Amino acid sequence: MAESRPPFSPGRPTSPSTITLDGIVRDFDGVRAVDHLSLTLAPGEFVTLLGPSGCGKTTSLRMLAGFETPDQGRILLGDQEIQHWSPQRRGFGMVFQNYALFPHLDVFENVAFGLKTRGVAGSLLRDAVLAALTRVDLAGYEARPVQALSGGQQQRVALARALAIEPPLLLLDEPLSNLDQALRFRTRMELRSLVRELGITALFVTHDQEEAFDLSDRIAVMRDGRLLQMGSPEALYLDPVDPFVAGFMGRVNRLEGVVEEDGVRLVNGARWPLPAGGSRTSIPGLDSTREVILLVRPEAFRINEGAGVPSDGASTLHGQVSDVRFRGAQTLYLVDVAGLEAPVEVLGPAQGPRVGARVTLTPADPARIHLYPSASS
Repeated sequence: MAESRPPFSPGRPTSPSTITLDGIVRDFDGVRAVDHLSLTLAPGEFVTLLGPSGCGKTTSLRMLAGFETPDQGRILLGDQEIQHWSPQRRGFGMVFQNYALFPHLDVFENVAFGLKTRGVAGSLLRDAVLAALTRVDLAGYEARPVQALSGGQQQRVALARALAIEPPLLLLDEPLSNLDQALRFRTRMELRSLVRELGITALFVTHDQEEAFDLSDRIAVMRDGRLLQMGSPEALYLDPVDPFVAGFMGRVNRLEGVVEEDGVRLVNGARWPLPAGGSRTSIPGLDSTREVILLVRPEAFRINEGAGVPSDGASTLHGQVSDVRFRGAQTLYLVDVAGLEAPVEVLGPAQGPRVGARVTLTPADPARIHLYPSASS
C-alpha cells in the first residue's frame, strides 16, 4: 500500500508544529557521528547547526529529513514521533549543497517535481510553480534548461522547488557554499527575508560563522557529534560556554597563564588583571595557581601608542605592532606582546600606530573578555 503524504493545499499554514530532536544518536561502523543530540525548533524559527566538517551537523539534518534513521532517540513533529517515517511522508523541503537538480528537465519541471509526486496537476500545478519562481525572482525562467543557468540561479531553482510544496520545515545543507562571496551575501539576505515572509521553520547547516550570524534566530554549535551550546547569535558571542565555542563564534586572542592573587600571569611573563565584569570570571574551582585560558575579542582592546600606563590606572599589556592590515571599515593591528607566539589582534581606526610602534593595550570592554580553566579547551 502506498504511503500517505501530506496533501498539497495552497495557503495552508507552513509551520503548525514544534519540531523536536530528543536524544538522537547515529553510529557508522562503530564511530559515533551524532551523540545524544537534543534541540527544539519553534514554529517559524530559523535555526543554524554550526560546526567544523565532521561534527555531525549534516548527519543530523539527514536524520531530520528521513534519509538516515537514528539508532537511538526520537524525532517529533508536534507530539507525533516521525523518526521511522519516510522523507515523502514527512513532507519537508530540502535544498542540497549541490542543488540536486535534474539536468534533463527545464526549470518548470524541476520546480514541479515535488508537486507532481503529491498529485498536483493542471492549473493548480502551474500556479504553484509560477508562484514559487516569483518568490525567488525567477519569473519568466520556466522554459530554460537548468544547465544554462548560473550557480546562483540554480540555487534559487532548488529553493523554489523546496518552497513550492509549502513545507512545514525547510532543510538547507550548506546551499550557499558554491557561490562567490558577493552572491553568497546577497542570497542569504534574500533567503532570510523570504523565509521570514513565508513563516517557514528552517534548519540551516553551515561551517561559516558569518552565514550563521546573518540568518539565524538561534545557533546550535556542534563538535564531535555533540551540541555544545545553543542560543541567539548575541548570546553565543558574548557568553560562550567554552573556548571552542568562543573561537567558532568569531576571532579571539588566546592568552594562556596561571591565576595569581592579583591577576593572571601569562606564559610569557606579562600580567593581566582578572577582568572585573567579564562573563567568565567567577568559575567554581578557579583557584590561585590554576592554569587558565584568557580569550579576548579584538574589539575588547583599546590601542594606544606609547609604553606608558594610562593615568586612570587601568591595567595594560605592552607590545609592538608587527603588522597593520586595512580591511575597509576596519583596520586590524597585529601586536606582539612580550614574545607571545600568537600576536594579539586589535580592531581600531584606520589612522593609528604604524608597524614597529610600541603600544599599550587597554581592556575597553570587559564583556568581551572570557576566562576559562585550561582543561576546558
